Amino acid sequence: MKKLASIQQLLMRSRRMPWLVVALTLAILGGTIFVARQQLRSKVRDQIVGRDAEVLHAVAQMYLDETAKDDTAPDVGQQIFVMLKTSKLGGVMGARLFDAGGRFVEAFDKDVLEADANPADLPLLRKLRPVSRFYPAVRLSENFFLSDRKGADPVAPLLEVNVPMHARKSSRLLGVAQFLIEGESIAAEFARLDQHLTRQALAAFGVIGVILIVTLGWAFRRLHHAHEMLAARNHQLLQANQELSLAARTSALGAVSAHLIHGLKNPLSGLQSFVANRSADTQTDEDWEQAVTSTRRMQSMINEVVNVMREEESGARYEVTLAELAELVTARMQPLARETSVTITVRRDSEAVLPNRTANLVALVLVNLVQNSLQSTPAGKSVCLHFAETDEHLVCEVRDEGPGLPDELRQNLFAPCRSTRKGGSGIGLAISKQLANHLGAGLELKSSTSRGCIFALTLPLALCVGRSPMESVVRA
Repeated sequence: MKKLASIQQLLMRSRRMPWLVVALTLAILGGTIFVARQQLRSKVRDQIVGRDAEVLHAVAQMYLDETAKDDTAPDVGQQIFVMLKTSKLGGVMGARLFDAGGRFVEAFDKDVLEADANPADLPLLRKLRPVSRFYPAVRLSENFFLSDRKGADPVAPLLEVNVPMHARKSSRLLGVAQFLIEGESIAAEFARLDQHLTRQALAAFGVIGVILIVTLGWAFRRLHHAHEMLAARNHQLLQANQELSLAARTSALGAVSAHLIHGLKNPLSGLQSFVANRSADTQTDEDWEQAVTSTRRMQSMINEVVNVMREEESGARYEVTLAELAELVTARMQPLARETSVTITVRRDSEAVLPNRTANLVALVLVNLVQNSLQSTPAGKSVCLHFAETDEHLVCEVRDEGPGLPDELRQNLFAPCRSTRKGGSGIGLAISKQLANHLGAGLELKSSTSRGCIFALTLPLALCVGRSPMESVVRA
């Protein structure tokens, strides 16, 4: 939740984000309009240039039809005649006649230089389609003989139109008439077209841009308002979460402390009375040994709970695998195992990982259960700590090979001051039960027979934070 809050704050602080989005949107809009303008400009220019080609083609074909009325193929002379008549149209500066292969045949007038047709135009001409090309600036000396030229070579716009020559109702190309037309009028028309398209593009960009700016501005204001509300709610949730965490921690520590005091009250009172009324004639060293052992057990449990309290207060957070948890429990119980000549084995059929807070409380419970099992198991036998996993729970079982529990103790097994061991107070099972309840887990005596007892601590898998590589372990 803190990470989410930091992201929200970062977005709120980025004042340049709306401007960047608006600028990017306008750039995309401008690029789109520019590309559309260029495509439209190219198509309209092609239509303007091809317009004269279509007119000249129609006029030339009309003259050819009039010349060859008997449907015979017009010869070169007839083609030259048609070319000359067509050249009289306004704007034609000169003309050339090529054969079907694109080779020069004749030119009009005398100032037109000899040249061959462009090979790239022949495929379309053979299909009887006219071809036109516009040159914005071409040297006149490339097409005309300039006898009075002085100084620089004049440059002017030029339209080149190539018209196919063919007989009526025939698809065979007989020749090509090339007309050189002054291009000033087309250049002026192109300029007017560019101005018109530019004005339209700017108008479209302005209108759509204003609409986008207004829309994005409204959207960003709404988004900013939503971010402010979300940030405020996140802050409130964080405060509530901290308060609940503090309350839960205080409740947990209070519950542990209350049950610890309740469990220790009676045995400590009895021990105090025993010491006060002790008589050297009536008491033996065995009684003192039992008293000392019970006191040490209680003091050890107090220290363990206090250590958990301190770690809770420090706020430290880390993860504990089941292998580390099992190693912690067995390491603390190995001295007692050597003393009682009982073997501790560990089996893991789960790969769950616990947070340190949960692992610490689970360790307290398992240490108490293993300690009770070691003290109840005859020498040479074993106590098994088994971790298994079901669909929804992590099950921690402690199995011993002792004589089992009497039936009369099972009803109040987890009440303080109930124990089957001489000198025992039953405080370990009572605190373990309270710790399990605090975790939302269950602690029960799963079975008790003459071959041993099985205590099971069942935790919801929701308490786990992940998985670690699983290795089944059996430790002696």
